[in-house]
Amino acid sequence: MLSQPERDQIVQYFFDLPLLQRCNTNHFSFNLPEWPALFVKYGDKDLLAEASTQYFFHALAREDKSAPGIPAVYSAFRGNGYYFIVMEKIDLPTLGACNSIRDDYAVQRVASAVEWLLAQMPAVPDSLFGRISASEACVWHSFFKEQQAPYPSNVTPPISLSNDLSIYHSDISKDNFLFDVTTGHIWIVDFQHIGVLPKPFQQYAFFNIDSSFAAAVGRYLGHQPSDIAEAMRKASGLLQQTGGNARLGLDKFGEGRQVIR
Repeated sequence: MLSQPERDQIVQYFFDLPLLQRCNTNHFSFNLPEWPALFVKYGDKDLLAEASTQYFFHALAREDKSAPGIPAVYSAFRGNGYYFIVMEKIDLPTLGACNSIRDDYAVQRVASAVEWLLAQMPAVPDSLFGRISASEACVWHSFFKEQQAPYPSNVTPPISLSNDLSIYHSDISKDNFLFDVTTGHIWIVDFQHIGVLPKPFQQYAFFNIDSSFAAAVGRYLGHQPSDIAEAMRKASGLLQQTGGNARLGLDKFGEGRQVIR
């Protein structure tokens, strides 16, 4: 864990960056004495949930030689109105930048990482639904408007979905995986779009987001398009046309809003 003075150095470095540079990206590299090379992401409070998810899977991968690489998280904190994740810097290109890699091989390597990820469901606490985080956090998935699930405005009655839940990765693209061209080892980066939802949400992420690469990964793993996921596409289309809170014209109690004339 970083000390407070070390965190302060990172925050100061961030604010010393030119404003245009800070606005055009969401990360920078940083060095501290007695620490390995660091990679720092900055943004809003959602980064805390992303850090929690990445920390969870890194702990599992550390004990499993067959696991993909996952950067260690050293700290996640708030500083002067911004949030920061400080993690291990992996000095490798994204798979998307490896122009010499054939598409079929890229699919195979990413599929191995996704397969491992989805297989970790037994390690997830039974009470968890949505983001893998100890605190409330928005679910990110392409099913929802602007990829963000709405926050419920009041508590709804609990339902049991324990037998139908699965880890999902809803942003399977070459840019979210680092690749070592020498060893063939693959690394998962960017954990914002990873969580726990009913199984059709992963089918949707494979086959219903107009990504030929994600679909190829899904097929390599033996998945097929499903009627449920196709029905979800139609529902998603309706969500895309509604307001940002995706309440579909309902009030906070789930009832139709009355129009006063």
